[in-house]
Amino acid sequence: MEMSLEKLNDGRVEKALMYLSQTDEEHAFLSGEVKRLEELIKQTKSHAFLLSSGTVAEREAQAMDSPSYKNAVDEWVDAYKNFKIIENKRIHEVRITEIWQTLSANRRKGSI
Repeated sequence: MEMSLEKLNDGRVEKALMYLSQTDEEHAFLSGEVKRLEELIKQTKSHAFLLSSGTVAEREAQAMDSPSYKNAVDEWVDAYKNFKIIENKRIHEVRITEIWQTLSANRRKGSI
């Protein structure tokens, strides 16, 4: 997303602030979902490990090769992607507001 300083105005900053306020809950939910799935991966691996047989190394390999473990990892990857997308967009909007604050302060000082 390209942004020029000439297009940075009160309306754009308002849009950034609205986006941030409208995505607070979704961001928190996705963050929690990532954490929940990280725990699910551990639990799934442990469960598959307990159900397998052989040496510790063999049981570890079997657990990590189990369909349930692979599914848990896939779910985590999807959740993490969605979390990072919204997080990166939010970071971009925060930058917009920070640049606006800097430009406004410089204008007040007569620097620009």
